[in-house]
Amino acid sequence: MRRTLLSFLAALVLVALHPARGACAPAAAAGDSSELVVFENDVPVATEQNVFQNMGDSLVVVATTHRSFQDERGAKHPLQKSMLLVVDSRDLGLIHYLSTQDFNGHQIIRGLIPGDTSMTYYIEMDGGGNADRVVQPPGRLFVMDSQMFSLFDVVSRSLARKTFTTRRVQLLALLPDSLASPLATVTALGADTLLVAGKKQKVQHYTFEDPSARFELWSDSQGRLVRLVHPGSGLRVERVPTAAAAAGPAKPAHKPPATRKASAATAH
Repeated sequence: MRRTLLSFLAALVLVALHPARGACAPAAAAGDSSELVVFENDVPVATEQNVFQNMGDSLVVVATTHRSFQDERGAKHPLQKSMLLVVDSRDLGLIHYLSTQDFNGHQIIRGLIPGDTSMTYYIEMDGGGNADRVVQPPGRLFVMDSQMFSLFDVVSRSLARKTFTTRRVQLLALLPDSLASPLATVTALGADTLLVAGKKQKVQHYTFEDPSARFELWSDSQGRLVRLVHPGSGLRVERVPTAAAAAGPAKPAHKPPATRKASAATAH
């Protein structure tokens, strides 16, 4: 089943990145792409590139993040993690999810296949793993997966042009060895202004909170994530303005804080 899904999703990636242009094949609707830079205590530590491609009934999101952890002996441990997310283009509810992480010589693959009342969650490490059929939470589902901040961008886009004070968001959180389904609360704080690349930008300000963490996020008029902050840890994620991204990708420092140690648990 996993091989079939991988083939299906790989085909979606090819279509998203290279839509057909034949006379009988309709072109996919225009999408957009961006680069996110991840900071820890104002030090850039990772970059993430993503592509959002509208395929009509569905929206395909492809993203890859690169980061390098440094252990206590100064050795560097590069991490690369990619994801492919397929959501309903109308409400951005989950259709399929797949992520692949390469770190410390190991590859971890995780996937989600929703159904009507149950869903399949599978995890594989270095070719071996298992799948579980679990009860599916009701309503729209949004995925949270460590290191993949484009998933916050998807949640942010689902809030665009919505009027509310607070609303609940059903999450599927991919933990190191299990799947959790916490409810998050999004609170709208109203219009705000950010200084982005030396220019003032009008944005919408929200808080995003689940039982384990509280974030603040800002999005533009189309719902695209502009900034994400976790005040308690010093984490900040910034969307690179289009002109700056076209000039070349940001180069994060490869020396995170000295207390950061490279381990499989850290990567998760």
